[in-house]
Amino acid sequence: MAAHSIPERQRAWLAAHGPRSRGEREQSLRILLDGLERHEAALLDALHADLGKTPEEAYSSEIHLIRQELRHALRHLKGWMKPERRRVPAMAWPGRASLHRDACGSVLIIGPWNYPLQLLLTPLVSVIAAGNSAVLKPSEYAPATSRAVASLIGDCFDELEVALVEGGADESQALVAQPFDHIMFTGGTGTGRKIAATAGERLIPVTLELGGKCPALVFPAAAERGGFEAGLEVIARRIAWGKYLNAGQTCVAPDHVLVERGLLEPLMAALAKAFDNFGRTDFGRMVNRQHFDRVLSYLKEGRIVYGGGSDAETLRIEPTLITDLPPGAKAMEEEIFGPVLPVIPCDGLDEALERVRGMPSPLALYAFTRDKTTQDHIASRTSSGSLCFNDTILQITGTSLPFGGVGASGMGRYRGRAGFEAFTRERSVLKRGLRPDFDFRYPPAKLPIDKMRRVFKFLERI
Repeated sequence: MAAHSIPERQRAWLAAHGPRSRGEREQSLRILLDGLERHEAALLDALHADLGKTPEEAYSSEIHLIRQELRHALRHLKGWMKPERRRVPAMAWPGRASLHRDACGSVLIIGPWNYPLQLLLTPLVSVIAAGNSAVLKPSEYAPATSRAVASLIGDCFDELEVALVEGGADESQALVAQPFDHIMFTGGTGTGRKIAATAGERLIPVTLELGGKCPALVFPAAAERGGFEAGLEVIARRIAWGKYLNAGQTCVAPDHVLVERGLLEPLMAALAKAFDNFGRTDFGRMVNRQHFDRVLSYLKEGRIVYGGGSDAETLRIEPTLITDLPPGAKAMEEEIFGPVLPVIPCDGLDEALERVRGMPSPLALYAFTRDKTTQDHIASRTSSGSLCFNDTILQITGTSLPFGGVGASGMGRYRGRAGFEAFTRERSVLKRGLRPDFDFRYPPAKLPIDKMRRVFKFLERI
């Protein structure tokens, strides 16, 4: 199917078919679920070829999350599709009011390269559950996965329901210029801005899942200070795991750590120990030479405390801790998106929060403290797509918490019910009979304004 004709043909198919029933949507979701199982081996091989992911990491961080989303949608679709009863406006008595959710039509999903399977197909689950057709554009930077997903989609769906277009930036730009009913993009902030601008010219709604420098704050409250250092090993292991996963190429990975100055050395020692224990056998690689060189350049800006090794042939960079970064260092201005972790000492929590507020709102913010007052203080003085206390990344792994950014880190939410709502359009429905038909609403006015005012005030209290 030619790229320029896809949305028109899919919309024509949807119009001729009529709204997709719950049974049809569930059937498509089950077809995708079965297809994932049939193509699992090829998908795992592709993820290893593109990003060096082990089968265990590829399954847990990609295939499992798609299966989880599919099963959640199958369990809850009936309730999501049910119209919601709403209060009838007083002027419309007697009557019935409800809120319905209609499919928006043909949806374009542009996926990233860092999780080239999960972040392409998880939104597809929501799009199908919402009753839409879809066009998938996988990332050209993960070519093996792109081919494997193309085989999966071709095996499962007719192009009128779900189509896939491979290619590079030219193909993405050509697709974005087409009259889709909704565009979902996961990737960099710069590209997201361009897509939003192009879509805005046609008033096409967009869901943008972008990036941002996700900070991790390590500041004990006074009440927990006595035993805090004893917990540093767990804190370090959780931060290190968030950076280790997918070689740091995760949009919600901890980008840098802001730590109380007196805990700087103990925390770095604990982080180094955690990376040592994780080892090298399960560690992924940079997606290409361009990103390999970019991430390596950050090592020249500060003092390397741990790691620093690299292999240009395999595109692997060791987990690396750096500190003593000078003002204006690129590592503190650009999203690192790799296994380099700056650790920055601060004289107190308020100084750290001022640094956080001085940067664009991140996709995620992490803070390590068990003190509720401190947690509330952090929450009330920062902005982020998600906020996680005493762990990293796990806030996005379920189906009950919507996933998305704010400001430069994105707009819109999906996962679970939020995904169903993102790809549907609310329609208010009011039903009335022709009787009774009271004269007071029609001109000329039947009541002077003072009496009308009393009537409306009474109705406002009901």
